[in-house]
Amino acid sequence: SMLSLADVRKLDAGRWFDPRFAGEKVPTVDEVFQLIAKYRQHDILVAVDLKAGDVEHDVVRLAQKHKVLDRLLFIGKTISDPHVRENLKDASPKAQTAVVANHPDEFTAALAASDGDWVYFRYLPTQQQGKAVRHAGKRAFIAGATVSGNLPKNWKRAAEVGLDAVLTDYPLELRTTLKAAAASE
Repeated sequence: SMLSLADVRKLDAGRWFDPRFAGEKVPTVDEVFQLIAKYRQHDILVAVDLKAGDVEHDVVRLAQKHKVLDRLLFIGKTISDPHVRENLKDASPKAQTAVVANHPDEFTAALAASDGDWVYFRYLPTQQQGKAVRHAGKRAFIAGATVSGNLPKNWKRAAEVGLDAVLTDYPLELRTTLKAAAASE
């Protein structure tokens, strides 16, 4: 069923994650973009998981209002729907879009997609694939079961291949692992 914004704002967004976050409210997209804008000193990329249809222009407009469009990577429907990528690029050619490669057989098509700025891997790519992404002037993102858990070996492999971003449920552990790996080189 559909909830109104007022109903959603009453929900506890933190408790499901950890009791320490009990009472956290669901933010609006505008509030999230305000927060991203507030922390300019941090070099972060925020993956925007578009689930609803026909919101691309509104989301890009909000991102431009807060001057955060350059810090966003559009995923969700974007990774598999050329129409969504087209709408995002129509809203702003600077909108960063990803195209999915669920497995190695889809890599060539994801890399060749002219409406994709990023290749969104759902598997650990090879060194050759990482080089091909860079050679094409694109960037690489990895998400899914391969890296979402506490999987330091896979995170190191993603870094070795030269991937630009990792989506994980363990960002602090990821940072610690990659800093330790860099220090030991």
